Amino acid sequence: MRQTLPVCIRAGLGRTLRPARLLTGLLLFQCLPLNMHAHATTSGSSHGTSNSVEKFFSHIGQSVTSVFSTPEASAHAHKHSKARHVTKRRTVVKPAAPPAPGWGVPEGTVAANALVGSDSTIRLIEWDGQRPTLDVGVHAARADWATVLLDGSQLADACQKGWVRPLEGNTTCGIQGGQSTLALAWDRSRLPSAPSWKDFWDVARHPGRRGLRLGARTTLEIALLADGIDARDIYTALSTRAGVDRAFHKLDLLRPYVVWWKTPDDAARIMEQSSALMTSAPMTEISSVSAKVKAGPAASLFVAQPDVVLRTALYWAIPANTPNEVAKKTLERINTASPHLDDTPDSATDPNGTILPVNEAFWTKYGDQLEQRFQDWYGSNQP
Repeated sequence: MRQTLPVCIRAGLGRTLRPARLLTGLLLFQCLPLNMHAHATTSGSSHGTSNSVEKFFSHIGQSVTSVFSTPEASAHAHKHSKARHVTKRRTVVKPAAPPAPGWGVPEGTVAANALVGSDSTIRLIEWDGQRPTLDVGVHAARADWATVLLDGSQLADACQKGWVRPLEGNTTCGIQGGQSTLALAWDRSRLPSAPSWKDFWDVARHPGRRGLRLGARTTLEIALLADGIDARDIYTALSTRAGVDRAFHKLDLLRPYVVWWKTPDDAARIMEQSSALMTSAPMTEISSVSAKVKAGPAASLFVAQPDVVLRTALYWAIPANTPNEVAKKTLERINTASPHLDDTPDSATDPNGTILPVNEAFWTKYGDQLEQRFQDWYGSNQP
């Protein structure tokens, strides 16, 4: 039969009919009348030819039909092709409630475990003792401090400005909260015997850098101690122009060797990094560095020289932005438990040593002008 079909049909049969080739099927239908007529005039058996043609067109019909029909599996899939909309329940995560206001304590207090009378329910927040930090803390929209430890001059200034709450029956706006100690710390791994404040200035005998607080308070007292003035006469001398000039002249001599620190954390870094042979430093930070030496992280071994230390009284104050209920409960707790800072370990106590109490009345009266002179002196000597 293939030989009797016209060329156009034979060409189609020479290839596999694919459902996608619709054009081939249409061409076969166009050839149909011609082929049937030609076959009828040349063949002697019309019946055989008819059967063959019927079979042929039956095959062609199935192929063409398959072009337009969808396989059963595909049709079945099509019936279910519409995606079901599944509503998922979203888990709403509530934002964590802000922590309750904590208690502001000097840097180093936590590591030194220096707050006596507190418990684990009190959240301690260390702060750097800087006036800008205090300004921000007492004016924040949401109070972070329930109470904060201040020295006497900070308390007087904050009370006068209305930054902290006045307390009933107390004209200072504060409740006694312990004391902080500033001592001479020295690297025992490089210097075998304890130095004095006079040795602190003697860079010829003890070469190396020295660390001092970048400010007039306590730094001027240390300069006069190093110059030989008795601890009992320090504030008498500083109350005169000659005494102040003497302190700044002493600082002039040491200035090329000084590494300055602003905050207790800065003083701790000087010791941890061995940036100086000796430094003035808060006792809390000296204790913290000593603990790190025992644990391994710190290489230097700084210890306190207890001969002459400067001691500052501290007071609990309630910031004005502390919520009323929190302020009430905090005051009750302070009055009941009497938590206080005690930063002097037994190992640093010398029964024959001298304690120089920092005179808060003096710094309240002369603090601003002495701090300004110190900043002018420091700035004028900058390269």
